[in-house]
Amino acid sequence: MRKGLNRRLMSLGLTLALTAPAWAAPDAAEQAQFESFVVAAGASNGAARACGASEPDLAQHEATSRKNLARYAKEYGFSASGYDGLYQKGLADGKAMMEEMKRSGVDGCRGVLGSFQNERVISYEDMKAALAEVSDGLPGESAEK
Repeated sequence: MRKGLNRRLMSLGLTLALTAPAWAAPDAAEQAQFESFVVAAGASNGAARACGASEPDLAQHEATSRKNLARYAKEYGFSASGYDGLYQKGLADGKAMMEEMKRSGVDGCRGVLGSFQNERVISYEDMKAALAEVSDGLPGESAEK
């Protein structure tokens, strides 16, 4: 009986060891990066708002961002407790960025609105791939892949 128990405990230990990266809490740098993604989503919405995007498109973008980033947070163990505040900060940052561009004679609205239209309907898998690309991999992966 003891031999069977030891074998089951070893099997459980091996299973836990193999799945630990998926269960491990993200480190502070990864959490900060996730939070920067939330701010960036808000900034995209704020910039598009400053460029005259329609209210339905702005609402769809916000809902898509929230849904995708909440799923990402859940999948990788990030805290999304500050989501609303970070998103609001991004809204203000995006609006300010566009106002500054306009003051300096640069019209970045065409590019902003093009990206915004893609982001408002982006699938979770496509968003995840884009985040992996800009951050040299997904959380818990080494950048050397």
